[in-house]
Amino acid sequence: MNGVQKRAFLAGSGVEAAALLLAIKSSLIALILIWTTWVAIGAFRAWRFGDLEIYDLLWQVMRASIILLVIGFYIQ
Repeated sequence: MNGVQKRAFLAGSGVEAAALLLAIKSSLIALILIWTTWVAIGAFRAWRFGDLEIYDLLWQVMRASIILLVIGFYIQ
């Protein structure tokens, strides 16, 4: 954005665009971290009850972690 657009955004919203973008990115990362934790805990519970083998547990956690890394890379 150029200077005029930044001033118009600040006047209309009351917050700078960079601060709003940081809040959105932080919220998205927090949600993805919670989702990854939920996947890992769910897979661990399934493994504990015998519904998954250890390799399935590891694969699910690795997939969730890879998704977390890819989305984190694109968010930065």
